[in-house]
Amino acid sequence: MMNSGYKEIEKLLPGYLSGELPDKDRAMIDKWRMESNENEILYLENKKAWDAIFLLHEMEQFNSFEALKKVNERISNQETTNWRVYIQRVAAILLLPLLVYSGYVSIRNISLKKQQEEHVVMQTISSRQGMVTQFELADGTEVWLNSGSSLQFPTRFTGDLREVKLSGEVFFKVKKNEKQPFQVNTKGLNIEVLGTSFDVVSYDNEKQTEVILVEGKVKLSTERDQVKKEIGTMRPGQRVVYKEDIQKVEAEEVVVDKYIAWRDGNLIFRDDKMEDVVKRLSRWFNVEIVINDPEIKQYEYKATFRNETLIQVLNLLKISAPIEYQIIGNKLLPNGEHTKQKVCLMKKKI
Repeated sequence: MMNSGYKEIEKLLPGYLSGELPDKDRAMIDKWRMESNENEILYLENKKAWDAIFLLHEMEQFNSFEALKKVNERISNQETTNWRVYIQRVAAILLLPLLVYSGYVSIRNISLKKQQEEHVVMQTISSRQGMVTQFELADGTEVWLNSGSSLQFPTRFTGDLREVKLSGEVFFKVKKNEKQPFQVNTKGLNIEVLGTSFDVVSYDNEKQTEVILVEGKVKLSTERDQVKKEIGTMRPGQRVVYKEDIQKVEAEEVVVDKYIAWRDGNLIFRDDKMEDVVKRLSRWFNVEIVINDPEIKQYEYKATFRNETLIQVLNLLKISAPIEYQIIGNKLLPNGEHTKQKVCLMKKKI
């Protein structure tokens, strides 16, 4: 049975699903989803209904009455036409929306019943651009989800492993459970731990995965064609980069603070090459930053940003390095979406 608090959540869900809800209210919806299986099932049903709106919109473009009018005209002009064939065609035209809706309702009921029987629902939490989302998993593991990232996980963990799937960047503070190891699956690496604090960077549009270990121990492996290959074990203070296209692993000792400062909304650079600076800024501000001169990639940069806008950051880059920038506005696509804003970096003309 739905509680009275759901009425308030119900009012906010359209904005949440459309992406127009303010960050504060989005955090409230995320928290509500995490509270119980029943809440997540309610969310999933609302999402299905939301998705169905677009299907119904497409169906509205198909004018059944106009189609029926055309059929009648053809009947009048062709006296020898087989009436049964036309009736079948008309029935198909008029019943299509009803059949689609009936099919949706049937699938919806079967899905809901199955979820309720299994009591385990897969859930995905996403973090909007420029926002850090923090929450706890069912086992007490703390999660910080960076800008533009998402994490898929069950509402409760069963079986021998606590498995989650990542796209983007996440910091984990894993609750220790020796009987049920915690495993993060990315597109390139599998990361298995017991009780550990670590950062993982694995964006879908990049060809590498990074792991930065703060404390504890993690075991790295890859899996191709259902064949698992062990890579090795990390120690605290290490950063491992796995390059998927060439299947190469690089490890180095680092000061971990700058890699996890984003949890507090900060971006820290300590003698980082401009190529790496640009990559992190692109993720944070959800823009496409292009370096027009290869020499700029080798410039090193040192700075700490807290709540600065993109323009402020770009102006600080100009002060510290001989560069100029040009901003190209986003464009409207045929599907109604916009391209990313583009920033071009070039050498300053002397």
